Amino acid sequence: MIKSETTQNRLRNETSPYLLQHSENPVDWWPWCEEAFEKAKAENKPILFSSGYSTCHWCHVMAHESFEDSEVAQILNESYICIKLDREERPDVDAVYMDVCQALTGSGGWPLTVIMTPGKQPFFAGTYFPKVRKYGRKGFIEILEEIARRWSEDMEGLISAAKEISEQVTQRSELSYGGGMPDLKTPIEKAVSALKRAFDKQYGGFGTAPKFPSPHVLCFLLRYYTKENDTEALLMVEKTLEQMYRGGIFDHIGFGFSRYSTDDKWLVPHFEKMLYDNALLTIAYLECFMVTGEFLYCDIALKILEYIGREMTSPEGAFYSAQDADSDGVEGKYYVWSKPEIKDVLGILTGTRFCNAYGITRQGNFEGANIPNLIDARSLEDIAGIGEMRQKLYAHRLDRYYLHKDDKVLTSWNALMITAYARAYQATREFAYFDIAECALGFLEQNLMANGELYVSFRGTLGSAKGMLDDYVFLCNAYIAMYEASFADEYMDKAAQLLRDCVRRFKDVENGGFFLSQYDTGELLSRPKELYDGAMPSGNSILISCFAKLAMYTGDSFYSEELDEQLRFVIGKINLHPAGYTAALMGVMEVVYSLKKLVCVFKDEEDFEKARLELSKRYDPFTMVIVKMAEDAGEYKVPEGRSKAFYLCTDTACQPPVFTLEEALEGLGKREQ
Repeated sequence: MIKSETTQNRLRNETSPYLLQHSENPVDWWPWCEEAFEKAKAENKPILFSSGYSTCHWCHVMAHESFEDSEVAQILNESYICIKLDREERPDVDAVYMDVCQALTGSGGWPLTVIMTPGKQPFFAGTYFPKVRKYGRKGFIEILEEIARRWSEDMEGLISAAKEISEQVTQRSELSYGGGMPDLKTPIEKAVSALKRAFDKQYGGFGTAPKFPSPHVLCFLLRYYTKENDTEALLMVEKTLEQMYRGGIFDHIGFGFSRYSTDDKWLVPHFEKMLYDNALLTIAYLECFMVTGEFLYCDIALKILEYIGREMTSPEGAFYSAQDADSDGVEGKYYVWSKPEIKDVLGILTGTRFCNAYGITRQGNFEGANIPNLIDARSLEDIAGIGEMRQKLYAHRLDRYYLHKDDKVLTSWNALMITAYARAYQATREFAYFDIAECALGFLEQNLMANGELYVSFRGTLGSAKGMLDDYVFLCNAYIAMYEASFADEYMDKAAQLLRDCVRRFKDVENGGFFLSQYDTGELLSRPKELYDGAMPSGNSILISCFAKLAMYTGDSFYSEELDEQLRFVIGKINLHPAGYTAALMGVMEVVYSLKKLVCVFKDEEDFEKARLELSKRYDPFTMVIVKMAEDAGEYKVPEGRSKAFYLCTDTACQPPVFTLEEALEGLGKREQ
């Protein structure tokens, strides 16, 4: 590799850690901006577009091999206008061109590499390319030189191909209504059946390697179990949650989960840790605890939150985005151990005990080193009392190599973690968790809302990108979770306002559903509209539950009408592959199983506070609980001679009141947790 002398390009003024990682490349990078496209038009050059994120392993590899290399930089600077994008700051732009990559190649990933016309129309796409041909892949230099030659010799041919590709992308993005109100129960049953077929009975999870946690799948199955008493659904959840914890995907030294497992056993992770994974997994473990009463699941969830509090929380109370997989240029080096090293830290006898418990051997289980794991432990009780050993190893690990942290604050991911902390308060009654959630929420309100807008990111200063659908929807869902934990009406008021803003900014009035971005096609090649529930649930999916709960809470037909339209929009797509839309199906279940409303009205403030504590700890995703003092309860009255009243309602009518909490809970048909 021909390394360059240190330079600085236009990325030096950006705040994104990913863009700043490339600010000293010899490549003359531009951030995503109209000026870059204007320059390409003026100089009649194609655009080299590269999208990634700061903790992406193969992004690092391509950066070191190509973008730090003066030979590659010379070709790029002479023949292309080069644009770098942080996909976490502009997920809408990334989504458009990832769709292109998947359409042209059948797969996707990061770094995303696209070559397009100055008019933003792509004609080439891929992911990682080595500098020269290897791994069965064309070399980056070879590709760049070939396309530069073709641009010079047959520009019209490339532009024509780009136009055709762009039209196909636009058509793919124009998902539309499915007609009248469809059958909603069938896709739920189909999804459960498909998951049962894909379930790995030995190690948990679904399908084969690589295995992703997909916590929304587990939360969907938990809800199905509570309604259908399908014990097989519960078994799949419990087996998966336990095996993931046993595996190396869980960091047994510092806690928290890595992004995914490269093998069936959950042993060898892709070592980067993402905030959103840990938020969603916390919710799944806590909900399983609330359903089963098994403390193991609560303990794992609280270990995740210990990691988040220790390593991923800013001094102001917001949550950072991710930690890298690489240290010293080697993936996983920070996390693995040798047997002699553990004995040096803990002593021979104690070290031997730890090694026996966590599968540490002299030959290792990962490239000659060891990933601590409990896969072969006969009982998880075998690790009782091992906490002091872990703490010593953690302290020793802190003295290792620098581990990069992406310290930008993303609205959508923070909202997911706020929801997780609200659930932790419900499950444990430890007010500290609610306080943490409230602090993070305050940070978002103070730093990521301005002039009536919600924004995507903050890192020392507010990012320039206006909020995406996920930012609005996940934050709305977080407000609802905070209400469910506290019954403070202010949270539902804020959720209602966000949801109305969401409809105004993102709704596709003509074709149904909601766009990912509020930027129009002057900014983007097309307006992406995401439905599939991948590593994270989609905004379109979570919207269903938000509409259902706001409709029940407020009684406002605005939300129920939006709910009906969203159901008609999503269900046709869901029917094609139900197991790929489990977050959406959780919202659908609230309609199929008739979301209820329990209104609890009190004259006495002590009774009011006692009931708030009692009701918020129950796991019941199919009931909207409202707790009010009598003077604030409107039409819900406490009869003369009574100190409290409980009204159980559907979306059409309320039953006569009962006068004890026990009677009210019995009316819900739910056992107390």
